[in-house]
Amino acid sequence: MAWSIFSNPFALSTSSETEASPSSSASTSAAPLPSPPKVNRFESILQDEERYQELQYPNVEQVPGCMRLLDEFLMCYALAPQLRSMYRFGEFRDCTWKWEDFKYCLSLKSEDEEARRELWVKRRAEWWAKRRVSGSSEDVWDVRSEPLHNFPPLAAEEISSESSTT
Repeated sequence: MAWSIFSNPFALSTSSETEASPSSSASTSAAPLPSPPKVNRFESILQDEERYQELQYPNVEQVPGCMRLLDEFLMCYALAPQLRSMYRFGEFRDCTWKWEDFKYCLSLKSEDEEARRELWVKRRAEWWAKRRVSGSSEDVWDVRSEPLHNFPPLAAEEISSESSTT
C-alpha cells in the first residue's frame, strides 16, 4: 500500500488493503485516524500559571531586581527562618532555588526590558507549575468520590422523632 495523506500510517494493514489500488483505498475504506494528542496535566497547569504570571507582572517595574533576589537569598539563610524550618520539618531549609533565581536574574541583564519580563514570567510559571504538580505538605486528605454511608450519624433522639412522625 502506498502511503498518502488520506491513509493512516499507524493503522494495522490487512492483505485486502495491500491488494487494492492506492486511489481506491482512500475512497472505499477510511482507516480510523489517531486520536489527537492529549495535553498532560503539567502542560495545562503551565498554561494556567503563565496566564496568572502575566497578570502578576504586567510591566517591567513589577519584575524583581537582582538586588532584591540577593536579599531574599540572604534572608533565607537567616537564623529565624532556619530555626522555624528545623522546628517544623526537622531539617534546615534549602535555599538553593533562591540562589538560582539570583543567578538567572544576572543572566537576564543583557536582554531588553520586555524580553526580560517575558522570560521571568515564563520561569515563575514553570516553577509554580512544578510545585502544583508535585503536591504539597498540606495534601494529607484523600478526596472522596462518594460520601460515606450514614454520615453524619443520626443521634438517638433524631431517630426516635423521625420514626414517630412517619
